[in-house]
Amino acid sequence: MLANVLYNMEVSNLGQDDIRSSFAFAMCMISRISPKFDRVRWMIVALTLLCFLLSAIAINRPSFWVDEKISFDIASQPTAAQTLNAVIEQERRPPAYHLGLWALMQIAGQTERVARLYSVFWAVLMIPATFQLALAFTGRKAAVFAALLAATSPILLAFAQTVRYYDMVAALSALSFAAFFMLLRSKRKPWLAYFVFTLLLLLTDYPAYGVPAAQLAIGLVVWGRTSFAPQHPRFKWLAAQVLLALPVLAWMPVILNQGTRDFGAADLSGTLAGTTLKVAYPFYAWLVGETIFPWLPVAILCLVVFGILLVVGWLSLRSGFAGIVWLIAFSIPFALAQLLLGTVAADSPFVNAPARSMACFGLLFVPMGIGLARLSRRIALVAVAIVFLAHVIALVNYYRGENFINTVYNTPAREVAQFINVRALPADAVVTEADSVVAYYLTTSHNFDLSAQDELKKYLAANPSAQVWQVELGRDRTRNAAAVDLREALHAQRSIQQVTGFATQNETYRAIKTRLFGREAYLNRLTVTQFSSAQ
Repeated sequence: MLANVLYNMEVSNLGQDDIRSSFAFAMCMISRISPKFDRVRWMIVALTLLCFLLSAIAINRPSFWVDEKISFDIASQPTAAQTLNAVIEQERRPPAYHLGLWALMQIAGQTERVARLYSVFWAVLMIPATFQLALAFTGRKAAVFAALLAATSPILLAFAQTVRYYDMVAALSALSFAAFFMLLRSKRKPWLAYFVFTLLLLLTDYPAYGVPAAQLAIGLVVWGRTSFAPQHPRFKWLAAQVLLALPVLAWMPVILNQGTRDFGAADLSGTLAGTTLKVAYPFYAWLVGETIFPWLPVAILCLVVFGILLVVGWLSLRSGFAGIVWLIAFSIPFALAQLLLGTVAADSPFVNAPARSMACFGLLFVPMGIGLARLSRRIALVAVAIVFLAHVIALVNYYRGENFINTVYNTPAREVAQFINVRALPADAVVTEADSVVAYYLTTSHNFDLSAQDELKKYLAANPSAQVWQVELGRDRTRNAAAVDLREALHAQRSIQQVTGFATQNETYRAIKTRLFGREAYLNRLTVTQFSSAQ
């Protein structure tokens, strides 16, 4: 275990070929290198396949929501250079995710399915990465439990179908930490693997900069206890940090420019309630799920179980130096993410905090797996049953598109477009808001963005018999007065034939949001109003 190794480090075999060592690290992602493929390895393979199957279920159900569409459009550029420029102009993060997606779509095609499968790859990789990371702190049994809990995590599986960088950050962070701990404890040191994983991580997400910062703190604590011989691996590791810093420094002008973009402040931003929610909510979403409400009894029981596992696991880690190492590794990336959410990204509401803090995701399951391994078999079975029940409910809700806490993730643009496509007459006008992404799925002929009202008026004046279909996007802070004004103007001239809501919010959740934000929360994520021809 890491605790014993940190106290009894030996410097040997430092002249080995780094490429061979890194290749060995990559090949042992599903377990440690050993002469035979044993039962534990088969269990990790099975959990990896389980994660893949759960990630692939109904992969075509979700529609693009606005950030996904931005990612897809950026990665659909003709060249890598154009993709890079689009990231600089449109995003607030580095370009590795988009360039990787661009490369995949150049090979497999520019389709929504291919874009989502790119995220599935990172989610699947997360399972052996979590196992390998847990081995730095504990034995194989507890590491398998950690991988098991990660494999059924509803938010990992939901992000596996999301065309965003979230699972990529989680997997690369786990791999970077796993390689780093192998540098500390192993005779065969995977320098190349560590460098590649960490570099990709730094080029994927800014909050993930907390990962090498945590490793630096751990290295100072650990290697400060040993000799300063010139051949000590600390010097090679510090050289790797300098090399990792070079692309970050080269990207710094972009970072400074992206950081100056002001999108306003989110609800509760800067308040005690908002800060508390941003700190607490990631743990609930990571452990229980983003599609199960916290007042349900099974969700409460699941939280209690994870609380017990955390305490038991932490007490086991705390008995040795590994507890301090784990705390540093988890706390620094999490604190950096919270700092950025409260300053540069103050426009992000608390429900976005889990996605912005995924660099900590794999580490969280380490004490959970240890805690589960310390329980008696009977109690462990009860604990697993409760966790799985909560996860099944959350996953079923996700697959059905129900009970999303972050309702942005459940914008049924394709469903709305199909509803209009089969009902609208050839001459009908359809008005949508750009960030609803409904226009992307429409096959109708006369589609207008909400901002193009002059063109809409001209068309309706020339085609008085045309009906109008208005699609409104439910919003909290960013209410669109133009949509309300258009609806009222159309209603003054036309009768309302039908109003249809999509992705209706849970009434209890809506009431809580209304009370929390001090204004009425929207009822539907998307609402379609059908107006008759001009009277």
